[in-house]
Amino acid sequence: MLAQSLQSIMGNFMFICIPSILYFVLWTKYGEKTGKVSKIVLFLFLSITLLLCMSFPFQYEERYFLDFRLIPLVLGILYGGPWVGAALLAILITYRYMMGSGDGLYFASIAAVVEYAGLVVISIKFRLNTLKKTFKALLISVALIPIALKLIWLCLDYITFKQTVYLVSFKVIEFFAICITVYLVEFVSSHFKIQMELQQIEKMRVISQIAASVSHEIRNPLTTVKGLLQLFREKDLPSDKRENLTEVALHELSTAINIISDYLTFAKPQIARMIPLELTSELQQVVSMLTPYANMRQVSLTVGLDTGLSILGDSQQFRQSLINLVKNCIEASSNGSVDVTVLMRGNDVVIRIRDTGCGMTADQIQRLGTPYYSTKEKGTGLGTMVAFSIIKAMNGTVQVKSEVNKGSLFEITYPIAT
Repeated sequence: MLAQSLQSIMGNFMFICIPSILYFVLWTKYGEKTGKVSKIVLFLFLSITLLLCMSFPFQYEERYFLDFRLIPLVLGILYGGPWVGAALLAILITYRYMMGSGDGLYFASIAAVVEYAGLVVISIKFRLNTLKKTFKALLISVALIPIALKLIWLCLDYITFKQTVYLVSFKVIEFFAICITVYLVEFVSSHFKIQMELQQIEKMRVISQIAASVSHEIRNPLTTVKGLLQLFREKDLPSDKRENLTEVALHELSTAINIISDYLTFAKPQIARMIPLELTSELQQVVSMLTPYANMRQVSLTVGLDTGLSILGDSQQFRQSLINLVKNCIEASSNGSVDVTVLMRGNDVVIRIRDTGCGMTADQIQRLGTPYYSTKEKGTGLGTMVAFSIIKAMNGTVQVKSEVNKGSLFEITYPIAT
């Protein structure tokens, strides 16, 4: 009998864990957090649990069916409210009636109604907002009150002393099983809640970093323009100097506009229409634009590619992403070289940008492309962020390999245009 009891208890507890914990794991993370839909889904999961528990009970003296049916009832009251609990109670009594009538049916129905009423009254009167309060409520409603009820039945000679001891012992086991289940549910729920809070904190941190980066970079050119406008107030300012200062002001305003454009591109890359891009012409445009800059920094810029390779994307955005990355490589490779090559790898096109610069550590590679992070002294990280964002929007991926004092390798992979 002991072995059968333990087998039934373990089986019932598995029935509790699978549907109930599955709901709190999946629905808490991916489903609606509040509302009628959430309560309906909770009711369906707990109904399945309840029916499974009652379908495989341990039968004691042919009229008592012992199982963990009260655990889904308690979960329904705690997390779905009195109405979900009432619906589960109705299913419990109905299914128990279908299993067989007799004294056991009445005892089971009375016990379930008393425990339901006790927990509902306690949960309404006292706000169960902590685990300690919840366990106290469970101790009273699903342990002390039912045990007191069985002692009353013993005094009225409805059950024998042996039956009382057995039923009370099972009630103690059931109470601990309920506490373990509630603890697991609270642990899972709090885990996902903390995860969501951390995600929100991370988002706010990223937003604050981007805002700090953009505001810092825009403030410098605007401060310059403000100073130049103050100089324009001077009536005796020579015309040639005025023209020179005007050029400086326009250049600073262009710088501010470019920073804002980079930020907007990072926030939402505008890939309005994906068209086939012939890589030979695209890369030649990029190299021709950056060759003077490379010569100025005494860097050898070379390009090698297979002819006839195409990808899908936006020409302007594609060039901008490559310009940002190649320019960074040039700035890191003074008196060195930067090689751009294109090759086929399966059904993908791989663009490799290799430099002979100062290289990066593993930690720097990990942080590359994050807001307000740059390996350059006066960098903001916006350029790399924009490049990574555009590549992702064009269904591409980026892998970075680097060694300190040996250089870096950027591998950009795109699906080939078909």
